[in-house]
Amino acid sequence: MILHPYFIFNGEAREAITFYVKALGITHGEINTYGDSPMPHEPHQKDWVIHAELLFKGNTLAMFADSADTPLRANPNIHISLNYSDLEEMKVAFERLAEGGKITMPLEKQFWNATYGQLVDRFGLHWMMNFDHQ
Repeated sequence: MILHPYFIFNGEAREAITFYVKALGITHGEINTYGDSPMPHEPHQKDWVIHAELLFKGNTLAMFADSADTPLRANPNIHISLNYSDLEEMKVAFERLAEGGKITMPLEKQFWNATYGQLVDRFGLHWMMNFDHQ
């Protein structure tokens, strides 16, 4: 089994994809829109994303879409946890993800011999970032 989180937005999926690609230094696959599909949508939603993937080293990290018919609400019970093998890479990604968002726990050395921090990004997604010191 492979778990792929699916992030749903209300017209901001393309903007979020661009943001995460830059912030995390990753890539994305093909971006399909409602206008490219037979799925029902309003005319102003034709460029909204119906499916896209964020890729890390060629593997699917997460999937993205806009919801043409479902109102969304934030779920603070779900946090995305990223574990890094490069401390400097994590620091850069943390600062980029925090742009327009809110740092809820700054990156700091923790008792479990790791550098760890948390933030909520500008799209309302909760992130936890960890680097284990050897």
